[in-house]
Amino acid sequence: MTRAARWMWFIVEQAALAAFVCMLVLVSAQVFFRYVLEVSVPWTEEAARWFYAYQIFLGCAIAARENVHLRATFLLDRFPSRLKAAVECCIAVAGMIFVGGIIWGGAVMIWATSTVEAGSFALSMSYLYVSIPVSFAIIFALTARDLARHWQAVRRNTDT
Repeated sequence: MTRAARWMWFIVEQAALAAFVCMLVLVSAQVFFRYVLEVSVPWTEEAARWFYAYQIFLGCAIAARENVHLRATFLLDRFPSRLKAAVECCIAVAGMIFVGGIIWGGAVMIWATSTVEAGSFALSMSYLYVSIPVSFAIIFALTARDLARHWQAVRRNTDT
């Protein structure tokens, strides 16, 4: 892994961790204020949802890097290595098409919500949707890397 890639992953991991910690603090504060002090602080719930979205989408990129997303491979594991690699190539291409659509949809949402303000605080709703194309661009690159690896296996006739 290159130095730039290590730095990028460090930033992604720290951002996901920070989003989790912020969400945890906000939800805890919301519970404390509502049930102990009996005061409603409405912005904490919306802010916690924003941090939750960032945590989820950045976590998806991390899970893609570690290859820990759920997969049903019981049939695929029975294929000969070359056929398995070819099917993996098809899966990667389909995944890249799907992820490309999500990136496009995220970009559309950013544009569509650029003039809409959040309900509880003065921020554009487009900031909420930034996590989608950023995270899925990373997933797209990882899937392209997997496609290249599987394609090499098809050509070499070896295991991936």
